[in-house]
Amino acid sequence: MKEKIYTIPVNEAFDKDCECPLCHLKDEIEKTQIEYALGAAMMEPDNRVESNEKGFCKEHFSMLYAYQNRLGLALVLDTHLEEIRNKLSSLDNKAKALKNERDGLFCKNNVKMFSEELSSLLFNIDKSCVICDNINNTMERYYDVTVYLWEKETEFRKKFNDSKGFCLSHFNGLSRAAVRYLNRAKAGEFIADLCKKQKDELQRIQADIHKFTLKFDYKNKDMEWGTAKDAPIRTIEKIVGQISSDKPKE
Repeated sequence: MKEKIYTIPVNEAFDKDCECPLCHLKDEIEKTQIEYALGAAMMEPDNRVESNEKGFCKEHFSMLYAYQNRLGLALVLDTHLEEIRNKLSSLDNKAKALKNERDGLFCKNNVKMFSEELSSLLFNIDKSCVICDNINNTMERYYDVTVYLWEKETEFRKKFNDSKGFCLSHFNGLSRAAVRYLNRAKAGEFIADLCKKQKDELQRIQADIHKFTLKFDYKNKDMEWGTAKDAPIRTIEKIVGQISSDKPKE
């Protein structure tokens, strides 16, 4: 297989023995983004403007805190918090005017209007995240690369068919990418293969999680675990994607 710079990460991900190779890719992107956010990005004005404006979600703030670059994180928090205060200050005059609000059948309900405006502003702050946006944008490209390799490279198509399928989110992303990237006939072939692969792999993991439950019946105490011992975490990851880089020890 002739590799290009943009195909290497996808090829390497499909070499992994995991429930979703695209989750492995996402995990690698996330680690890079965390390191970048408290490193090189702090020296680039455009990135500082973006992080001040968007900030980070709860999950990625937790990861940034765990990264142990407290000064870097404090500098990011300082300017991001200033941006939040400025956004909230834009509503100061409207908030003060609410003290003069009066009841009345024909009066405009300024309290309700203000509450909705404040709620919208806070929702946008809460849901905005530089790292999430960068991960999502990169994953969209990797969906396209996966579909491209499936179409162009026989060796990769074998890797695809030999994989353990995908989490539901990346299953969805690949289906969308096929429609976006391939002609109708090829997209139909890809999605048919994708759905068969996913159906088979969901059946496989259903058998594992069911066997896991059976092992807790004393009548089955001598039953071999087989591949069912770590079935709970693999089932979760098949449904919602990777939740931890560290699998439980045997």
